[in-house]
Amino acid sequence: MTFTGLTPEQLETFDREGMLCIPDFLNRDEISTLMKRSHELLEDFDVTTHPKTQFKTGEESHIGDQYFFDSADKISFFFDVDAFDENGNLAFSKEMAVNKIGHGLHIHEKEFHKITFDQKVKEVARSLKFVDPRVLQSMVIFKHPVKDASNPRDNEVPPHNDGTFLFTKPHTAVGFWFALEDCTAENGCLSYNPGTHKTHPIKSRFVKLNGGDDGCGFIPVEHGVKEIPPDRPEDYQLVKCKAGSLILIHDAVLHKSEKNKSSASRFAYAFHIIDGTSEYDNLNWLQVPPGKEGGTEFSRLFEN
Repeated sequence: MTFTGLTPEQLETFDREGMLCIPDFLNRDEISTLMKRSHELLEDFDVTTHPKTQFKTGEESHIGDQYFFDSADKISFFFDVDAFDENGNLAFSKEMAVNKIGHGLHIHEKEFHKITFDQKVKEVARSLKFVDPRVLQSMVIFKHPVKDASNPRDNEVPPHNDGTFLFTKPHTAVGFWFALEDCTAENGCLSYNPGTHKTHPIKSRFVKLNGGDDGCGFIPVEHGVKEIPPDRPEDYQLVKCKAGSLILIHDAVLHKSEKNKSSASRFAYAFHIIDGTSEYDNLNWLQVPPGKEGGTEFSRLFEN
C-alpha cells in the first residue's frame, strides 16, 4: 500500500504527546543496508589521527572544538564519554568506543541519502505542514552492548529537548529517529515525558561562544512561562519498538535514553529538519558550510 502521510489519529497523537512511533517505516532490506554501511564506517575509521572528541548531551557538559564545528557537513566520529582510560588510551575497540557518526551522512553517503530523501519522509513532512523543510544534520547513534550487565557502559543520555541544540524562531525542528535494531528497556530505548512540548518551554540554547573560539555553552532563552511543572522521572514513558520503526520527536518534548544494560546493541539513524521559513541564526553551533559568519545551505527536502 502506498504511504500517503500521517493519519489524522497520528497527527493528533504527535500534537498531544510530542512524540510518535510509526512501526515498519523501513523494510528489512533498508535496515540491513544501513546497518551494513554503519559497520563498514566503524571498521574503516582511522583512529590514529582523531582528536579524541567525545559526544556529550546535557547542560552540565558541552563540546566545541574545531572538529565538532567542521562536522556539520562531513562524516565525523565522536567517542563515548567512557571511551578512554586514565592514560588517554582507548578502553575498548574503536568499533565499540564510538558514540555516533555525524553530521553529513545525508550529504555524502548514498544509502543514508536515499532514506533521508525518500518519498515517505517527504509525505511525513507535508503532513506536518512544513513549507520548506531543510535537513540540518544526520547521524548514526550507537548504544554498544555490555558483557557484564552489572557494569554497563556510560552511554546514558539525560533528559533534554532538541530545540536547545537546534534553535529556530519560531521553533520548527523535528527529529526523525529510525530504529535499526529492536529497542528495549534493557538496551536503552528512548523514553519521553508526554506533553512537555506544551508545558516545558525551551529555557536555554546551545550556542557558539565568541564565535566558537571559546567552544560552546548555554545561554538563557526568554519564554514567558511563569510556572513550569517539575520534570519527574516517573512521568516518562518508554518507546519500545522493533527495528524499522520511525520515531518523530518534537523539538520541545523532553526525552532521554538509559544506559544499555544488555548484550544487544542499539543502533539508530537520525536526522533533523527545520522549516526554511524560520529564522536560523549564526549563534547555532551547526552551520553549513562551517564558519564563524554562519551558513544555512541546508539540503532541501523538497526539490521545488
